[in-house]
Amino acid sequence: MSQRTSSSGPRPLLLAWLLALGGCFDDCGSNDPYDPQPGPGELGNGEFHYRCIDDGDPACIDGGSVGNFPARVALGGRFELAYTWNDDVSRAPPDLRSAASERLRLQGEIFTPLAEGYTAVLALLPDSSIGDLIHLRASTPIEAALQHHRVDYSTYSVAEGDELRFDAITRDGDAYVLAGLLEFTFAIDDTAVAEIVGTGHAHVILRARAEGTTVLHATLGDLTADLEISVGQGPVTSTDPTTDAETTTSTDSSTTDDSTAGTDATESTTESTDTGDTAGTTDTTGGVL
Repeated sequence: MSQRTSSSGPRPLLLAWLLALGGCFDDCGSNDPYDPQPGPGELGNGEFHYRCIDDGDPACIDGGSVGNFPARVALGGRFELAYTWNDDVSRAPPDLRSAASERLRLQGEIFTPLAEGYTAVLALLPDSSIGDLIHLRASTPIEAALQHHRVDYSTYSVAEGDELRFDAITRDGDAYVLAGLLEFTFAIDDTAVAEIVGTGHAHVILRARAEGTTVLHATLGDLTADLEISVGQGPVTSTDPTTDAETTTSTDSSTTDDSTAGTDATESTTESTDTGDTAGTTDTTGGVL
């Protein structure tokens, strides 16, 4: 990944370049028809690559890999970018900068959106001319949710002794799952029923201890997602992480198919109470614009 300097370069010069290129600058505005397709540079000279800082970023659909370039990034969500030229992959990468540091902060190699709307990221050449650019859209999270295998849950049933991971995500007013690494805090009401044995920036690992019901809370500022955890009560359902299909299984370990032996304990779930569109619960970035 290229080394990048701070975004404190001479703004008037950058603005002149953008105006000359016919691009919008800080915020294109909701009435502006400008609607970029993220990923390819808007000057056609190369491609911007989104990089997750941590697997807590919902844009990372499989560990550190990214599917589509995220359509929207959360305010306060941290991420990195890289750039490759179309004509020569061995060509030295440009210096990536924010076109408006008060809207999109750059510290070291980490970008953080500070204001809603589109803001340009510039790929600068050694003479400070613009080799390419892309506009990123930042959006305010208005809803938090807890997911398992990329599916929302508000109730969840496990067997005693199971350990499982839940990921916290946010959505904006258009139901887009927002990219960017956010810092959640986690708490559980009754640690005698289930305890938190590990946390990350946006995930928590629970261990089911004893029969009963408790509530897991994921908090981000004023947003909170609550998940009711039931331990050892009634049948559980197993969610196939590759299809999100749910099948009812027994909590009796003696009835477990041998093919599931040794798999992650996160397979034990109850039915999802989310009644929204299925695509809305599984598409981690809301698609591309």
